Amino acid sequence: MSDELVLPPRMTVLGEAMRPIWVKVNEQLDQHVSQTDVVIGMGEVVLQHLRSLQVDIPRLADRINRLMGDVVTNEDASNAEVYRAVGRFEAFLDDLLAEYRSVRALNVHGDDVEARDLLAGVYRHTLVEIRDWLEDLVETLADPMAAVIRRGLPTTGHVELTLTMKLTAAPQLEQLTRWAERHAAALSGTGNSSSLPPVRKSGLGFWSMVGAAMLGWSLGEALFGDHDCRCDKDA
Repeated sequence: MSDELVLPPRMTVLGEAMRPIWVKVNEQLDQHVSQTDVVIGMGEVVLQHLRSLQVDIPRLADRINRLMGDVVTNEDASNAEVYRAVGRFEAFLDDLLAEYRSVRALNVHGDDVEARDLLAGVYRHTLVEIRDWLEDLVETLADPMAAVIRRGLPTTGHVELTLTMKLTAAPQLEQLTRWAERHAAALSGTGNSSSLPPVRKSGLGFWSMVGAAMLGWSLGEALFGDHDCRCDKDA
């Protein structure tokens, strides 16, 4: 490996195309959202969003794998193909950001405020992990040598530079479980438990499955001109 690392053009374009997505996710994490959507009773809302997350988070792995397959391992990818692949990934993230905003926009009162804020925290936790991975990807592709030095890797010979996204269960899920249990107890006292979200089954059990997932792409000398790029996925 030399001090002058030259990325394949498609990799440079990938980093440039992903930068505005990283910026957008970072900006929208704490962007002000007006609470205009009045909701009475958060039980069903919590259930619906946990069901949505059960679909969306596994899809994240699929979207990233498709992005890497369309660009990183495709030596013939044109600039237009790179931007189309990035656009498909961005559309998925836009949907996730929209769900996060929709939770934060809920106008609720009393005990439901806790549920809304905890649910928003679950989304934010996941989006932060995505943002951090995007930052790592963008900065590595912008200056791969700096990334090698920053990680304390050797600057000569074969080097494995891995871009890893670690998905973990949001700490708010445990609190959301306790909220749901209190909600269930209150409803059982009125003879109405139809809106109880089964959080232990739909929430924590699901996240315990994906919480240890590591999505990583090991970019060695392939990143710098040798196109034999390997994709590793560990769970």
